[in-house]
Amino acid sequence: MANKLKDVDDLLFWDNRYKTNEFSWDLGKPTPYFVDWSTSIKNKSSKNILIPGCGLGHDAIFLSKCGFNVYACDFSDTALKVLSMKNKESNTNVKLISMDFFNLSGNYSKFFDFILEYTFYCAINPNKRSLYIKSCNNLLNKDGRLIGIMLPVGNDIVSSNPPFKVTLNELKINFSVFFKLLKLVPNSLSVEKRKGIEYIVQYQKK
Repeated sequence: MANKLKDVDDLLFWDNRYKTNEFSWDLGKPTPYFVDWSTSIKNKSSKNILIPGCGLGHDAIFLSKCGFNVYACDFSDTALKVLSMKNKESNTNVKLISMDFFNLSGNYSKFFDFILEYTFYCAINPNKRSLYIKSCNNLLNKDGRLIGIMLPVGNDIVSSNPPFKVTLNELKINFSVFFKLLKLVPNSLSVEKRKGIEYIVQYQKK
């Protein structure tokens, strides 16, 4: 377990996964829940969205086409090169950020209206989860919201590799320092292989 925690902190660990096409977390399409969620947001052109650990950027491209101002962050150059090509091909305007998420606050403090979370929280070193929550608070503006799909959630889940287990208790309690929990429900739009282990969360910044 200790070695795996060390690995996920290493840029090369993730970059090599993209280079060798070992990215099973990638759906190959926009996330169904985010597609559905996007229809509920008005004045899209005035909304700044951050997608941490954006990977190949299916959600980023889709949301940019919808009219949002999308900022896609990843520290894998390989993933961002693919996203950059998609951005040009799609004639979209996704802003690519090649940086460790935990270093973003200095440049984007209180900047974002929304942070969209999927497969990032569960992939980082679990020892950094409290820092993740604090970073989200620093990056969101005063009315900002964290919208996410958390996985894998379940009492019988044992995870020694990413994705690391997430508990309902931590989703309720750990985020409460900075956020008010607005929604915590099973994801009815999960893809088949993730049904039963995903929960939708919506947090409002306090």
